[in-house]
Amino acid sequence: MGPMDRDRIHDKLDPLWAEYREACPDLEPSAGFMPQMWQRIDARRNALSSSWFRLWAEVWLAATVTLAIVMGAVLIPQMQDLSVVQISYVDVLAAADSAADGALLPTGETE
Repeated sequence: MGPMDRDRIHDKLDPLWAEYREACPDLEPSAGFMPQMWQRIDARRNALSSSWFRLWAEVWLAATVTLAIVMGAVLIPQMQDLSVVQISYVDVLAAADSAADGALLPTGETE
């Protein structure tokens, strides 16, 4: 790209930049700049918080919590084998000990 090409590009861009400056003038900062900006941010937050998306999110959250409670309180206890829950630790050790007794005896001997 030679110097003549750059000059042509600048000649085309200068009117575009001038038009842009007229359309979007620089704002002079004032003492109320930050408070006004936060007011606009808060207004957008409030508008977003009352949107239909938030409503649907709350509905699905409530449905999920309800389903989790029903599953935890009703379905899971019905599906569990209660005999496994009622076996004590001592019963498990006794069953494991009696199964291991046969392994301690010499080959060919029985009780």
